[in-house]
Amino acid sequence: MKKNLLIFCFFVYAISAFADFVLDLNLQPYKNAEFFADGHKVEPKLISSDKTLGFLKFNLKDTPASLVIKKEGFRTHTFDLTLIQNKKAFVVLSPEDSKYDVVKVFPTGKKPKSVTFVNNNTVAAALLDGSGIDIINIETGNTKRISPPKEYAEKFGFVESLVLKHKNELWVSQMPTASIHVFDLTSFEYKRTIKTSGTWSKVMAYNAAIDRVYLSNWTSQDISIIDPSTYKEEKKIKTKAVPRGMAFSQDGKFIYCAQFEDSAGNSQCKLIKKSLADYKTVYEGGVKGAKRHIVTDYERKLIYVSDMKNDIVEVYSTDKDELVATIKVFFNPNTIQLSPDKKILYVSCRGPNNPDKGYLYKGYVFGRLDIIDTKTLTRIESIEAGNQPTGLDVSPDGEKIVLSDFLDNRIKVYELRSSLLE
Repeated sequence: MKKNLLIFCFFVYAISAFADFVLDLNLQPYKNAEFFADGHKVEPKLISSDKTLGFLKFNLKDTPASLVIKKEGFRTHTFDLTLIQNKKAFVVLSPEDSKYDVVKVFPTGKKPKSVTFVNNNTVAAALLDGSGIDIINIETGNTKRISPPKEYAEKFGFVESLVLKHKNELWVSQMPTASIHVFDLTSFEYKRTIKTSGTWSKVMAYNAAIDRVYLSNWTSQDISIIDPSTYKEEKKIKTKAVPRGMAFSQDGKFIYCAQFEDSAGNSQCKLIKKSLADYKTVYEGGVKGAKRHIVTDYERKLIYVSDMKNDIVEVYSTDKDELVATIKVFFNPNTIQLSPDKKILYVSCRGPNNPDKGYLYKGYVFGRLDIIDTKTLTRIESIEAGNQPTGLDVSPDGEKIVLSDFLDNRIKVYELRSSLLE
């Protein structure tokens, strides 16, 4: 009996030792790529594809130590197969002239609407079709879901995150409940919920000069003003159209608001500037469109505004309250972020909507990450992303950019090439 058992064990060991090495690889772009396992050319099987992204399966006789991917016009990619977990990998090839590499790809819950750096290594991905927020360590890949109490979590609709470092808090907005949920920034424990009187709340912005948080409400077309010390809504500012992104003058006395569409759904809106003393509009500017997001450069006295209808980023002088430049970008630009040194403006462009089913379905081309040189105010690079990249943020040290592919349920981590950091 023992002899038969030993023979059986040896047989199983022998079979496993010579079993095929199986690797599942997502590769973008995949067409005309060549693969070399330990120097020998190998051919994978294409299981499925989504535009330029291919899902490939390798069945190799031996266990290779490395796989090299070559494609004309792109940098050669080499990775150590002994370090691949679960024999699965996601590789995005970089064009030869690109200054960036996709270094990590992580899955998320459904429809990551936004992504926000909590620190240099951790991001918060708010889930529009999930029960809360995914907290992801982009170095280790460790992920945990944080949620408010059940009565809120089960309604989904989480949109934006805001880091308030002076309070050590992470604030997250939720559309269907018109609420903000507050979490501890270190432990990520739930602390409280702030109820507002708005309807369909989305974007938050912090006015550091007067210590107030502003929350734009889509359906009620107004902006809630919240005191972080009391967690109470103090007042609402009425707008003529749907308010989206917001920013403030350096002294905190004025608010800029990106107006997206009117009550009838027409995207014929302008950027507005209101006094926070009497809430009167003191300036309207820009071409009529669907203004989406705003970022500020106080040193140069500029603000940048994305316009989804016109596929542009507008640049305004805050000193003179006038439009000074218009930069053409890819289809449907939404979130924009400046690098910490203000030299680069990153733009997440969703790409064209699905012409048959609408924006909640995958379109016929991928979206893009557009990169603008703020000195020349020109687009210097446009990088193919995934299905509807929406969320975007830059790490505090400026070395990493995280983009959420809304309809792919994943985030990508981009890194400025090390040679350019020296």
